[in-house]
Amino acid sequence: MKKLFTTLHRSLSARLSFAVVLFVAVIFVGAFSIVFSEARDIIREEAWGKATKTLEGTVLHIDNTLRRVEVASDNILRVIERNLEKPDSMFSISRQVLVNNAELTGCSISFDPYYYKEKGRYFSAYAYNNGDSIQTEQEGTDSYQYHCMDWYLIPKLLDRPYWIEPFMEDATEGIIVKDIFSSYSRPIHDAKGNSVGTFSVDIRLNWFTQTIAKIKPYPHSFCVMIGKGGSYLVHPDTTKLFYETIFTHTLEKPDSMKEALGVSMMAGESGHTILEYEGEPCHVFYKPFKNTGWSVAIVIPESDILAPYQRLKSYTLWISATGLLLLLFFSLITIRNSMKPLQQLAEATHRIAGGDFSDTKMKRQRDDEIGQLQRSFTKMQRSLNTYTRELRNETTTLEERHQELLEAYERAKEDERMKTAILHKMPDKMAAPVAEISTTAKLVCQHEGENAPDISEATMKMQDNAQRITILLDEMIRAAQEERRQAYE
Repeated sequence: MKKLFTTLHRSLSARLSFAVVLFVAVIFVGAFSIVFSEARDIIREEAWGKATKTLEGTVLHIDNTLRRVEVASDNILRVIERNLEKPDSMFSISRQVLVNNAELTGCSISFDPYYYKEKGRYFSAYAYNNGDSIQTEQEGTDSYQYHCMDWYLIPKLLDRPYWIEPFMEDATEGIIVKDIFSSYSRPIHDAKGNSVGTFSVDIRLNWFTQTIAKIKPYPHSFCVMIGKGGSYLVHPDTTKLFYETIFTHTLEKPDSMKEALGVSMMAGESGHTILEYEGEPCHVFYKPFKNTGWSVAIVIPESDILAPYQRLKSYTLWISATGLLLLLFFSLITIRNSMKPLQQLAEATHRIAGGDFSDTKMKRQRDDEIGQLQRSFTKMQRSLNTYTRELRNETTTLEERHQELLEAYERAKEDERMKTAILHKMPDKMAAPVAEISTTAKLVCQHEGENAPDISEATMKMQDNAQRITILLDEMIRAAQEERRQAYE
């Protein structure tokens, strides 16, 4: 990491490349955020449409099947009511019902106690399709009093057709039946309109389970079906069937959303809600059956719905990351190649800073702004080289002149020294002649007009001393001239 920061700090091409990649990455993030948000909403809408259509299709299929059962029962009821005086014909009628309707498992044509006095207290013509054959029997004994069963009593009391909640049939005598059924029952009326019995057809709950289990639009989706009281009739966990309702878990752990769902399903409403199931948010689509009072719901985990979105996101991020790395790689190469002339200029500048003004030929000449900079730099370098050469020559000349001046200065100092020395020596030598001249001049003044020989002698002394001073001055002049001559040689 430290090496990377060092490279970024020292390399302009690396900084430019990372800046380009960062800018593109910001654009990608902004664009993909919008795209992903829209894609997620679209995927959810498609999932809702898919789940709703699948659920509606299944409910319609079951409703159509149940409607066929109802229509067939209506038609058979008319036959039964026209043949009430023929009790033995009821066995063939019940049998024929199962032959003509493969989805039905059982059929009962049951009458009130002693309706047929010759048949006794119980008379119910029962037919059962065990898958291999259709069996018939006289149903009803003291151990199995069908008059007390829901499938017999409820339609008589309501005096209308009624779908019975699924129930367990566990016969131990006669035709042995151990299965869960739901019955569609209708009251049988005689010619006077009195209710005399009940006509009932049975459908295995397993048929509903298999039909509903086919609703699987997503890998982990599942369906549940509840009865009129909220009990589970179909559920992937079979231990919940008939023993739990949709409200059971809300008693232990209150859940207003699940309670509201149960109330809506029991009220025969259609809709969509979001619940948490086993720690994961799930979408629940529910719809009732038309005539049974039951309701079916399809539960789809949020992860299943958004799986295409997550795959799209993963692919997009992977492709984007790969693209950004490739962009960084090509940016580094391209910018580095473009920066080579600048590197050459930097190296040349470094040499110039070190005092090397020699002309450097660029390896590549370009026509863009960098090429113009190269040509301008080359021109500047040549000008600097020429100027430096001229300046060096002038500096050499100045140094020579300076040396000459120094030498002249030294000679002048030496002349001055000699002059000073002469001036220091000559006064002592000239002091005596000057004193003699001064004394002689005083004597002449004192003896003016007196003895002529004495005056003549004094005059001669003055001439001698003046000549001595003249000689000394000539020596000084000759010494100065000799020193000047030697200095210039």
